[in-house]
This record gives sequence, C-alpha cells and structure tokens, in this order.
Amino acid sequence: MAKFMDKMYKNYVWLVIALSLIIYLGYRVMSFEGSLQNTLEDPQTYIQLLFVIWLNVNMVSGAYDNATSAGLQSNEFELADELNNNIIKSVNNEMKDFREYIKKLNAHELVSAREDYLFKVGDKEVEDLTVKEKKEYDNLKPVRHNIYGFNLPLFYEISKSGEIPYRASIEKNEGKIKRQIRKVFTGALFGGMTVNMAFALDNVGAAFISLLIIMGGLAITFLMTYFPQLFKFRYEIPKAVMRKNNLYTSYIEYKNGTHKLKELKSDEKKSDVIDDADNVSVNYSELQPAQSNQ
Repeated sequence: MAKFMDKMYKNYVWLVIALSLIIYLGYRVMSFEGSLQNTLEDPQTYIQLLFVIWLNVNMVSGAYDNATSAGLQSNEFELADELNNNIIKSVNNEMKDFREYIKKLNAHELVSAREDYLFKVGDKEVEDLTVKEKKEYDNLKPVRHNIYGFNLPLFYEISKSGEIPYRASIEKNEGKIKRQIRKVFTGALFGGMTVNMAFALDNVGAAFISLLIIMGGLAITFLMTYFPQLFKFRYEIPKAVMRKNNLYTSYIEYKNGTHKLKELKSDEKKSDVIDDADNVSVNYSELQPAQSNQ
C-alpha cells in the first residue's frame, strides 16, 4: 500500500491534469440553454453553487483529516517523532548554551562565505578586490541558522493566544451546539434544492453529466489536498528532523571540543553578522567568540 501511495504522490499532478481535461471535455460537450440574465435571476443557480462549494469544503476537510491521520501513523513520522522528542529532552536542559552556539555558528557561516568568495575571485586579499568585487563581498548572504521552534513537538495544537493546551479530557455534549448550528446551513441548502421539485425524466442525462463534472472536481480537490498533507508527514517533517539532529550533533561536538568554528577578525564589522538565533535581536558585543588557538 505504501508503494502504491508513493506512486500516486509522484504522479498525482498528472492525475489532476487528466481529470481537468476530462471535465473540460464534459463542459464543452454540454450546451448552455437560456439567457444569462434569467440564469442569474434564478434562485436555483445560487443554491447549486452553494451546494458545490459545500461539497468542496467538506472534501477538503475530509481529505486533510484523513491525510493527517495516515501521516501520523506512518513509520517515517513515528521514527522522526521519536528522534525529535529525544532532541527536545536534551536541548531543553542547555538551551542557553545552544543559543550561544548558534550565534557563533552564524558568525562562522559569514566567515566561510567570505573566504569562499575570496578564493573564487583568485584567492585574493580583501584589500586587493576591485570595486565591484568589494561590493559583492560586502553583500554576501551567508547561511543563517534559525532555531525558533527548535524544541517544539512535531505535531501540536496552539490556541489563538499562543498557548499549547494540555487538557486531555472532554466534557459531555461539548461542541454539540456548534455542530447543530452548522447543520442548519446544510438543512437549508438541501431543503432549498427540493422546494417545488418535480421529477422529469428528460433531465436525467444532463443531471448525470453535471454529476460527473462535480465528481471530477471533487476528485481533484481530494488529490490536491490529501497527498501534499500526507507527504508533509512522511517526507518533509522527517527531513526537517534530520536537519535538527545534524545541527544538534554539531553543537555536541563543539561542546566536546571536537568541532571548531571560524571567528570574525577584530577589525570586521560585527553588524554584518546575523546572529539572532531564534528571531530575537541581541547585542553581538556580548557574544564575541573567544580567540581560537587555530
């Protein structure tokens, strides 16, 4: 099943295109009867539009929830979640030191980018650069490590006030009234579709073609919602966790003295360094790395 889903994901764009072409063919085969003015004045027009919108909203909701459920149960996500939880347990005990490391690492990235550029233009010294090269040198954009959210779980719920709730209980009839209110719209919609309706055999063919077009549109909605959400859990999140693990491993090696970082020279502008480890502005003068023995 997993291999089949992988193939579906790799080819779902082509499935969407194929379904779209089939729907377009059905649209071209059907002919519009009546005037545009009468159509716009007909209440059934808006009832049908609301019905199709309602179907798509429910399809998005169902596809999203199903993909989330399948993604959370996938082996890839479970392994990534286990590794991420281990990282969180460890980094929470030394978050201050980890932030200091990230700031020094961002300075290291700037030094590396500048050294690479100098080698690229002929292994020159800064004072030997041309005006154009010096401008490019000053505008280099090094890799920036941002650890905002580094110690968050992979899947969580957050309130509008920015709080993560840990309540694990449910109250009797909780949410029942809200669901009843939502069903009022559903009842009104289906009720409007059946008011003064009479069965006409001649309408079956056109209705069936319309139904096929709607089903094709719903299939496209499902594919474009389900697969991106599912593979966010199966591929994107695990890859992000591996990046986190590599970064945290490099911090452990640095702390143990087996990993060295390049430092800025004393005459280089400290303001050139992007050292806000997790989107918080800091004073770099307080974070100048100690002089290296290298």
